[in-house]
Amino acid sequence: MRIVYLTDIHDGLRGLKEVLLGTECDLYLFSGDIIYKAFFNPERIIEFVTLQEEMYRFTENMKEEINAYDYATRAVRFPEKYQTAVVEKSHDYRRLFHQAAKTMKEKYELIEIIIQKYAKAPVWVLPGNYDIDLQYSALYERDLHRKIFEFGGLKFAGYGGAPVITSGIPEKLAVKFHEYTRNGKNYSEPEDFFKEENPDIVVIHNPAYGFLDKIPSFGNVGSQGIRRYLDDYSPSLVVSGHVHEDQGIIKKGKTVFLNPSNFGPVDSVFGFQPGGFFSEIEIENNLVKKVKLNRLSDHSIRHLMEVDCSGDKLELVSTSNDSEVSAEDFIR
Repeated sequence: MRIVYLTDIHDGLRGLKEVLLGTECDLYLFSGDIIYKAFFNPERIIEFVTLQEEMYRFTENMKEEINAYDYATRAVRFPEKYQTAVVEKSHDYRRLFHQAAKTMKEKYELIEIIIQKYAKAPVWVLPGNYDIDLQYSALYERDLHRKIFEFGGLKFAGYGGAPVITSGIPEKLAVKFHEYTRNGKNYSEPEDFFKEENPDIVVIHNPAYGFLDKIPSFGNVGSQGIRRYLDDYSPSLVVSGHVHEDQGIIKKGKTVFLNPSNFGPVDSVFGFQPGGFFSEIEIENNLVKKVKLNRLSDHSIRHLMEVDCSGDKLELVSTSNDSEVSAEDFIR
């Protein structure tokens, strides 16, 4: 079986079309942050983010947990209980919230059209922290969040989102990453989900703690619950994204961990990340045999390197002379 895997697409729809046209495989997996911006107009983005941050400040001292949209809704419904400025900002926030949701749904509709027109194999999609819950979108039949499917004799299971609030995205509509610590005890829905399903292939946006989850000058940010699951179980493959900076491949026992890094371009605190990366994964006898790291640049797909995963240790098969990624950095 050959799988083409992309993560962190970030509105890179032209590139997505080019990959679908330029690749042959049995299955496509898209893992998170499909969307990047909730508006086409930069001024609307700034306005929405500003109002969103003000809503967060209004809720800081409340005794209950409440998201920005629900707080704004209360202020609109019971204006006599709130200051005039709060009510006015709440009206504006709700208006932009609904515009953002509409724009994002239109983008998902466009992605579904691209998939239907150009994909030559089945496509499954996992939402990230830049996405709304895909059950509200045109991609709902491809949604892999907290779902499973079987293909080619393998069981796939996915858990999307990330434990962060993403500025500029309608928080109330986003997938919730249910993992938290209370009274010294850590609860993790993804851990429970994967233990119950015990899949061959794990598809996640937010990585497991200690596996391709390190942010420079900050450290590991991955899920403790998913890590506990992986310490007890050994799926054949774990594909993740979210942390663009920790691009790489790892093998632990029979399990291969892969983060090809972002496909779509994105601005970050580390500067502009042009992306274009994606992987081809070859599976044979229920184990990962080979992984290729590719890059789409200037409308052309380039093969950067190939890694043999069939042995106890990862082995470099080949690398291109003009690869922007060194084998020493990619293979761990």
